[in-house]
Formats: sequence, C-alpha cells, structure tokens
Amino acid sequence: MATATQHNLEIVPSNVTSNGSISYRNGNPVIQFILGEQDAMLLGNSVRFTGQFRAHLSNTSDSSSDVSPLAMSEKLGIYSTIDTLTIKSQRTGQTIETIRHYNRFLASYLPVTSSKQDNMGHLYTSALILPNYAAQTESVVNIPSQDTTGNHFCCALPCGLFNGRNPIPLMPEAVGGLLIEIHLAPDQQVFHSNTDSSASVTDAFYEFQDVSLVCETIEPDAQTMQSLKSQPSGTFEYNSINSYYQTINSANGIINFQLGLSKVLGCFANIVPAAHINNYLYDGLATLYPTNDDGSSADIKELFFTRNGSKFPLDFNVNTLQQSDLSNPTIDPQLVYYYMDALVKFADIKRTSINQVNTRYSDSSRFDKDFADGGCGFGVGVAFDRISDQGVDFKSVNFGLNMSLELTTDSPQAFYLFVHNKNTLVFGPGGLQVLA
Repeated sequence: MATATQHNLEIVPSNVTSNGSISYRNGNPVIQFILGEQDAMLLGNSVRFTGQFRAHLSNTSDSSSDVSPLAMSEKLGIYSTIDTLTIKSQRTGQTIETIRHYNRFLASYLPVTSSKQDNMGHLYTSALILPNYAAQTESVVNIPSQDTTGNHFCCALPCGLFNGRNPIPLMPEAVGGLLIEIHLAPDQQVFHSNTDSSASVTDAFYEFQDVSLVCETIEPDAQTMQSLKSQPSGTFEYNSINSYYQTINSANGIINFQLGLSKVLGCFANIVPAAHINNYLYDGLATLYPTNDDGSSADIKELFFTRNGSKFPLDFNVNTLQQSDLSNPTIDPQLVYYYMDALVKFADIKRTSINQVNTRYSDSSRFDKDFADGGCGFGVGVAFDRISDQGVDFKSVNFGLNMSLELTTDSPQAFYLFVHNKNTLVFGPGGLQVLA
C-alpha cells in the first residue's frame, strides 16, 4: 500500500549577503525565504527560523557584562527582532497573512500560553527567552570575549497559518509555494538601557549570522496526488491575525476600527506609553498597565466592547475594583479573565505565565524589569465566538472599545490591537483569492 513520504527541508534566504551577516543597521531590514511550488504539503507547525544572534554595543565592541548596560526583552528573546511577518503565495504574490507589530503580538501570546518553566527550558534553548531580565541579559546580550559565534536559536513562527492543524498544499494548482518575509525591528526598539541613561547604548545593534528556515513537508502517494490535481478548484481554511494601532490620551479612552473582517473569533490588545517606543531608555516592547507621565497608574475603572455602537459580546460594563477604590493595587480579575479568554480558541491554554504577581501594578513597578516571571503581562481583550467557531461578522460594521481610566496627564498610551479571524483561501485556474 502506497504511503506518503516526509521530507526535511532547509532553506537559505533569497537575499543573503556575501558574508552571511544580516542586520537592520547595515541595510538588511528584510529576510526572505522562498519555499517553491512542489507536489507536497507543508506542515505549518514544523516551520523554524534558525541561525546565530549577536548583540553589539557598537561597530567595534560587543556587549559584555563589564561595560554594557544593554538589555532586551526577556519574555521575547529573539522574537523582539521581528517587526512584521508576511506570508505570500510564491506563484501569484497574493498575501495570505501578514502580522504587523509581530513582536508585540507575541508579547501577549507567549506569556498567556507558556509557563515560567517553559521560559527557563525549551523557550530559552529555542528562542533565547528567560523569565528574568538580568538572567537574559547575562545569557544572551552579554557575549564573552572568547565567544565568536553568538547565541544559536531555532524558533517557531507562531501565526494563524502555521498554527493550523491542516497541512498547507504547495502544489501549483493550490497555494503555489510560499514566500515568507521576516521584517526586522529597529535596534532602538529591540534594545534598551537597564540604567537611567542611554548614552552608552545609542550605537548598539544586533546581527544575525547563517540564518535559514527549516521545515517538514509531506509528499502524498501517487493516487492521492492525482486526486488533488484533478480538482479544478479548492479551498483552504486557516486562522489569521490582523493588527491595528491607535493612541489614547484622555480619561475616556475610545478605540474604533473598521475591521473589514467577516469571521472574527476574538480580539486582544496590549499597551505601552508611546514615549517608550523606539527609545533606548525604555523597553518599547513591554506590555504595561496604562500610566501617567509621572509613573502613577492610570487605573482602568470601566471597560466595554461594542459592535456597530451596541455593547457586544458582553451586554454589560466591566466595572473594576478601582472604580470604587482607586487605592486598591490589585488587578481586577475580570480584565485578566476576558483577556486570556480571547486567546483560548487560538491556543489550547494548558499552562501560563500570567498570575497575580506580573499583572498587578504600583507606582514602583513602572518598567517591565520590575515584574517577576518574565515582565508585566497586562492586556485587555474579549472572545466573540467560543461555541460555533464560525466567528462574528464585522465586514461592514465598526468594532469599538471604551475605557474609563484615570489618565489625568499628557501621557499618550500606544494601543496595539490584534484581531483573530478565520480566513478562506480559494484557489483555481483564475488564481488565488483570500476571503476574510
């Protein structure tokens, strides 16, 4: 009886430099991999981005523990360097999924779906993640003078398409191969100073060496392949993540977006003061509680979501503990519950890093490094469909989020929203079409 054949592939970038070195600073902001069209199917959860990572204090100096205050996000590790992940059809160029602010998406996704033990174990080995900023700095950022290779990594690329359970058809009659682009983040967004001064780290940059993409494909048996090729057209369902950005700078924080999506399963968001973005003084990838310009917490007192102006999916306001007592330093469990529940259909949450220690807040815990278990894990969100898994239609109506908070100073809060949607890829003689 004929059986499918499995292949292990390693793909080098199509835009590799002559010396194999890639860095944002030196004019290589995009790493592109081409997985050509072939009579095979890709196992999405097998895709790994691999290579060597090295932090430089300047062009002439590596980061070392003796002289450098350089640090990076401990809960993201190598993921902090990826600003955008884009997946296209290699044959037609049709975009299948693109996630802007990919590092901030993972700043929510990873803490919710991985434990402290994961961060100390396999995530450190694969993605250079650790649950403590000092340990991550010593183990990843600071390079011993005798080390000439940097840190090796081999990390997955979580996204809707690759996290799906169904193999991705690469045949010319279907997707037609994949073009995978990794857009790198600016150095000042990846690195920050662990002191009150950024003077000694303004020339810092990161560098990749010998990067590649590894994955597994399945080649169906001849009978199955003939059956697939005989079909004039077909469809492929997958999840996708769509990203949006807005700022809040008032006590009545209102977010409105025309999503243009017809099968929305949930949404979640994280926040950071806008002044922290691309700033060597701060961790621009932190997911902090809203704060005033003096560092005091801008307590969320009330929260609700809307669809076309009506409250949805919750038909009530989420009134937090701080609505009746602003001095209460405890995070409201409703906020944490609905936030984590927004990801529960996207990943089967069996363990998590989110707890009462890294979601509570105080005026002395302004920075990510002040929180245990991988930094602050705050966010807001809600699930729209936990039963049918068919999603809710936002194609022609607005999505809204309203927050009442104690933002009493001029302190713009950057609001990164991620929407989980179900897409359908239609392929046939006329090409590819993505139905969102």
